[in-house]
Amino acid sequence: MKKFYLIDWSWFLYRAYYAFPDMPDKDWHNINTVYWFFRMILKMFLEKPDYFMIARDAPSKTHRHEAYPEYKANRAKAPDDFKIQIPIVQEITNKLWIPNLVLPWYEADDIIASIVTKFRTDSDLVCNVFSADKDLKQLLDENVIFTDPSKWITYKTNDFIQEFWFEPKYILDYLALIWDNADNIKWVPWIWPKWASDLIKEYKTIENIYESIDSIPWKTKEKLVEWKEFAENAKKLIQLEISPEIDEIWLEKYKLDIDFNNYKKTLVEEYNFWSMEKVITEIKNKYQMPQQTSLF
Repeated sequence: MKKFYLIDWSWFLYRAYYAFPDMPDKDWHNINTVYWFFRMILKMFLEKPDYFMIARDAPSKTHRHEAYPEYKANRAKAPDDFKIQIPIVQEITNKLWIPNLVLPWYEADDIIASIVTKFRTDSDLVCNVFSADKDLKQLLDENVIFTDPSKWITYKTNDFIQEFWFEPKYILDYLALIWDNADNIKWVPWIWPKWASDLIKEYKTIENIYESIDSIPWKTKEKLVEWKEFAENAKKLIQLEISPEIDEIWLEKYKLDIDFNNYKKTLVEEYNFWSMEKVITEIKNKYQMPQQTSLF
């Protein structure tokens, strides 16, 4: 079974910057994002994925901004020492020939969903989505797993059902009821996660909930009726979009082909990330290890 790792670019950048202390280079510029971004990437390479893709957000506004101008308007401005590191990460990513993809008008989540939708029917391929975004869990099935890199815990469909008590495809309906406002999307207030989980477990979708609204206890019903428009809009905004451009993409484009000399030259010699040399050698040994054949 071959492995395809799909990476949420923005999440890894923010994780590298905010989860680790400042790291000055020889000129006293902070490069913690650069260093820890590639340390996390190398950690994934140790697991020998066959295919690899970093999904990047469109640099300008997306279709969600068109539909809802207030989308993500509450986000604080990124610190300058973070912003100046992003082009460096991109430059190194290109130098190392790490497959990455950006599409105008689409977010990284949409790109990941598009790629997974295209290749999930390959019975010899497992797609592993690396992100902390709950909405991507709707992609879970027998050939798609989800790894939360903040905890490095991998979820399969059964793990999801044990946690939420409903199937992964209904996660958007659940999130539309309890959305945490990180994207400045208005949702239904005072519907707590346990209530939302019970509603989705019984009715499955937002549409079914409102069709059966008279059977819902009055206090919950009152909130749902009052905030109906917001629940419906929230679901539309967090719905993952499938890009038609994905039709032109073939799997072999994302085959992971590591030039270990280039990695050492770039990361170790050029950027002085000396601690990475041992990891790169370890990855090289893993990839060059002869595959054991069955004796039977």
